[in-house]
Amino acid sequence: RPLGARPAAGTAPQRVLLVDDSRSIRTLLKIYLMARSFEFLEAESAEEGLKVAEAEHVDLILTDFHMDGMNGADFAGQIRASANARLSKVPILMMTGDPNVAEVRALGQKAGISAFVRKPVSCAQLMTLVDTILPLPRK
Repeated sequence: RPLGARPAAGTAPQRVLLVDDSRSIRTLLKIYLMARSFEFLEAESAEEGLKVAEAEHVDLILTDFHMDGMNGADFAGQIRASANARLSKVPILMMTGDPNVAEVRALGQKAGISAFVRKPVSCAQLMTLVDTILPLPRK
């Protein structure tokens, strides 16, 4: 597919839920992921993220670890424990700016995240991870 190609006619865009208490980070993630023509849903907290994930069809979740209230690992654990079979299997990418990366990664892996990345994340790094855990829809 050429860069910036749109999904085949008739296929709905894949939907990504961005869960981060920083609006600027959510905006940056959208810019980084523009090449994939995703549709984005946003939440400012894990609690709001859970509501959105339960109400809407999502193909991928990107969550921050550090947020007020529930953290990203607990959020991922709640998604994995969902009674909704489709939602419980959605790929989850967790990000952190925490200096204690090993501990945060371990919490995330225990919760069932699909991938983990340190902030600040580069566009190339993010795209590679996203392409790995959420392949392009088959034509």
